[in-house]
Amino acid sequence: MNIEKMLEMQTQVDEKIMEKVEIEKPLLQNNLKLALQVEIAEFANELQSFKHWKHNKVIDDVKVKDELADCIAFSLALINHYDIGNLDTNLMLNTSEAESENQESEITYSLLEALRISNDIWGQDDVVNILLILLNLAKNTLHFTEEEIEKAYMDKAKINMERQEEGY
Repeated sequence: MNIEKMLEMQTQVDEKIMEKVEIEKPLLQNNLKLALQVEIAEFANELQSFKHWKHNKVIDDVKVKDELADCIAFSLALINHYDIGNLDTNLMLNTSEAESENQESEITYSLLEALRISNDIWGQDDVVNILLILLNLAKNTLHFTEEEIEKAYMDKAKINMERQEEGY
């Protein structure tokens, strides 16, 4: 997975958005944080891991990847916002092959941790930690390949660029 390529794409999306928007930096930061939290919640809703009351869970991988892409997009947008120029693009993904005894529990825990951190983002380390939680969840628990993750993000970024060009 090429994080640097994804970050470059998000930079282009962010620049296209900011061409049409006048917003003060503190409000932009709060909007991005809230958007990230909303997307994490939408990702959780698609995964349904917390829905212990639901017995017939039908998980749509296309929708899951779309929500994951949105989470990645807002994580990268926050990285851009904090102007993290020295981001280590060789982010350390957990490559453990160990299977979790309870996949739903692992999903719920990871999403709650991402939401907890996103509730009080103070800077680059917090944003990078959220991104790593999401990428590790996708790779190790959901078993998406790095190529699938990158493709989901790049496809969504292309849609987001087209939306901006069309006046979204």
